[in-house]
Amino acid sequence: MKAARRQKIIRSSIGALVAIFLFFSPGLRLPVLDSTTDGYFREALTKAAVTYATCRIINASVSIVKDSSVNLEPAGVGVTLAVGQVLDPIDDMAERVSDVVVTAITSLGVQKLAYEIGVSLAPPILAIFLLILSVLIWFENEELATLQKTIIRFILLLLIARFALPISALTNNYIQKNFFEGQITSAYKELAVGSAALDKLTKISLPESDGMLGTLKNNASFIQRKSVEFKDAIITTVHNAGNIIENLLKIIFLYVGVILIQVIALPILVFWLLVKLANNLFDTNAPVIISSTKRNNDW
Repeated sequence: MKAARRQKIIRSSIGALVAIFLFFSPGLRLPVLDSTTDGYFREALTKAAVTYATCRIINASVSIVKDSSVNLEPAGVGVTLAVGQVLDPIDDMAERVSDVVVTAITSLGVQKLAYEIGVSLAPPILAIFLLILSVLIWFENEELATLQKTIIRFILLLLIARFALPISALTNNYIQKNFFEGQITSAYKELAVGSAALDKLTKISLPESDGMLGTLKNNASFIQRKSVEFKDAIITTVHNAGNIIENLLKIIFLYVGVILIQVIALPILVFWLLVKLANNLFDTNAPVIISSTKRNNDW
């Protein structure tokens, strides 16, 4: 009897002390796990934002020249090339890449928000549950014993939810660095090289005013120079159109993979594995608390 009482005192005291510690440690972070998770989200969002910005620059550049035409003279024969028709596939592909990347950014942002909410709310909620358990442990009642088991299951689910995203982020970080990062960086660099001529079209600065006559001369030479640059940029872009579209397609495939594997599949898989592990270790059935309750109500 004394041994059982002593055991209750120890459990109740430990629960109360841990609860007090958690109450005074809001936003408690784990050194390696949380810092790696923060780094993964920050890096993934930054790189996705850079890719999105590149696609928008391509869209803006294509919009500038879409209604233009260029006169070419292959073998001395004059040919008028409608630029908009040639660059339209690039414009469409850039729009689709933008949509996919925005979806990836949104998904990563939602995950990051869920992770930060978990970090902030997990300690106080755990503290409340532990305090309740510290009190309930002194009562020997079947209904209260059932309540204790339910609270323990909720604690397990809360801990699983707290660690699921960081663990999946660690796995994602490994996959990102060993598979996606190299291919995305390569496609992005090739895209930047292929669309470099388009970027020049957005960088137009008017000449400085130098009196009426000087300004007219400057404007005339400026227009002549820019016309040549404009034509060269369009011709270069037309030649690089296939390469630009190919790299935009690569980016689409890679970011669809990021969304499916890193944003959807891995967090769910990690959560399921942690639930299975908790059930095996503590002989619980955490995921079916609601379903079992419904069955009892149906009876």
